[in-house]
Amino acid sequence: GPRPMLHWIATHPPLVILLLFIAFAAAELLRGQWKSPHGTREDAPLEAAITLLFGAVVYPGVLFVVGACASHYTPQLAGAWSSLSVWAMLALFLLGDDLTQYLWHRASHTPLLWPLHRAHHSAPHMGVHVVYRNNFFYYAMMPGLWISAYLVFLGLGAVYPFYVMVKMLVIFGAHSELRWDRVLYRHRWLHPLAWV
Repeated sequence: GPRPMLHWIATHPPLVILLLFIAFAAAELLRGQWKSPHGTREDAPLEAAITLLFGAVVYPGVLFVVGACASHYTPQLAGAWSSLSVWAMLALFLLGDDLTQYLWHRASHTPLLWPLHRAHHSAPHMGVHVVYRNNFFYYAMMPGLWISAYLVFLGLGAVYPFYVMVKMLVIFGAHSELRWDRVLYRHRWLHPLAWV
């Protein structure tokens, strides 16, 4: 039934995200969209390295540092917001993570931060494999990662796995070559949904 699946998702968010990534990659590969004729020999190693670096170093590192600092400096706040409604928790993640990631991305198009984000836009191709194609420090300094980790410490951990899974599904879908959203642009009445 759905309960064991929901429990599994809640207890394995990094694995769920990895599986989503693999699913998009496999679909692109099967459709002949994984390798671009415009790519260079340096692209694949760069994309693989930064993806692994993010998943194995940056993300767990942020979680560890925030958890250690929060436990040391604000132990009395552990789980303090766990009684909030699911909707309140989602709103906090949308503000603390999604909005700040949007603002961070916008700021990364300014001269000061562009060197951290330039690699993402220098890819000669599109596809799910360019999702993490950024400078190490682009992710290490991303405010949303730090805020999300602290929100989990505050007690929003029950909602976070589902929130991040939907968020990554949107991000992978936005970068994918699968053109899954073509139908949204084909019909005028679906344009508002495409905008969202």
